[in-house]
Amino acid sequence: MLNTYMNDAYTSALYDVVKDTSVSYGYNLPEPIEAYVVMLLTSHVDKPNFLPDSTFAQTFLTIKSSKEAKELADTCLFVTGVFPDIGKAKGLNRRYYQDIGSSSYEIVAGVKHPELFNTLATHFNFLSDFIKVTVDSSKHVQNILFR
Repeated sequence: MLNTYMNDAYTSALYDVVKDTSVSYGYNLPEPIEAYVVMLLTSHVDKPNFLPDSTFAQTFLTIKSSKEAKELADTCLFVTGVFPDIGKAKGLNRRYYQDIGSSSYEIVAGVKHPELFNTLATHFNFLSDFIKVTVDSSKHVQNILFR
């Protein structure tokens, strides 16, 4: 019960922050995309072990299902938005993760909800930047995600 309450509280708070970012920067995200970004951020609040077991590239090359592709794409979107410098020490730039994430959403789009996942794939870099701006501009999101 407490976990459900906390998840609802995170969702509500993150929805407000995403809306505020959209208004502040003049973005008009389609409702399904806005909801997806909120869901993505909320799902990672209590998920400390979200990175793939092997490298992102190895994980991409061994995708066996749309579920695995979606998990990898979601991880890439989260990482590029919240931890944009994660690969710097290994010589990997943000674009590496964005390309893997976008390609992974394309795999999902071929199997289910093509409109949603094609939009996520096509606008991956923008959404990554949007999440980065949202996190950077909101102490509230930083408190939720980095507690």
